[in-house]
Amino acid sequence: MNRRKPRVQVAVVPREEGQDHAGAVLRKAARTALSTLDAQWKGGGDSAYLSFIAGYLAGLARHQALKHGVDAEDTPLEELLQELRDLSPKLLHAALSELRFSPRHGSAPARAKLAAQDAFADAGYLVGHLESLCGTQRLLPASSDAAAYLTRCDTAADRMQTHHPTASLRFDAGEREIVSKAVAALNRR
Repeated sequence: MNRRKPRVQVAVVPREEGQDHAGAVLRKAARTALSTLDAQWKGGGDSAYLSFIAGYLAGLARHQALKHGVDAEDTPLEELLQELRDLSPKLLHAALSELRFSPRHGSAPARAKLAAQDAFADAGYLVGHLESLCGTQRLLPASSDAAAYLTRCDTAADRMQTHHPTASLRFDAGEREIVSKAVAALNRR
């Protein structure tokens, strides 16, 4: 069996004068999330879609911060949301300001302990986690039917599944239901 050595990955987190490690990580995570959004989204959309985008940004940035050992769900998530508001386009400020999170009911999925109170933002939050985990830039816009969109999410996860065969990267049944309902409602608008 031919096995290659894994590449050494080094992460640099720039700090400003007097900034702590967690603050620097959250700023870097917010910038990464916004650059991923810029690569896919051209702006526009109704309030429900902007709520989905805000949740997407929060989920993507939260997972990016996890890569550096900072869990924004354990520290006040408001710090991460403030970084996103400071760096995001004005069109998203209202949607990011309206994001509220509470503990997820029932058996919490491994992906996120918190759930956004808005259904569209919660679906975006889960999709943002998946996008960051898979390292792709193709899960926006959510403008196809729900089944086709879930297939796109599964296809994104499958690429990483080959590298981590024991990990469960696809959405579980509860997450699929949340995303499916939100995407279906977005497409009816």
